[in-house]
Amino acid sequence: MNASKGTSMFGNPPSLWAQHREASLNWLALGLLLAAWNSADRDAAVDAARRPDSLRAYRCVSVRAVQRAQASADQNANPS
Repeated sequence: MNASKGTSMFGNPPSLWAQHREASLNWLALGLLLAAWNSADRDAAVDAARRPDSLRAYRCVSVRAVQRAQASADQNANPS
């Protein structure tokens, strides 16, 4: 027993506490990084092209359907 040195026999070694602290700080840094990334993605979504009016009623739309809707809108806007 090391009761004379002021340490408990049930406590963790000091180096183990340092490792736990470092791991906790790494998780915190990862969370902050993901929050910043999510915030940056939200700004990019605002600038992206909106869904064509004819497809707004649908929850999921394929790329092919969007391309066809844009092509028909372009033909209606520019009848040549």
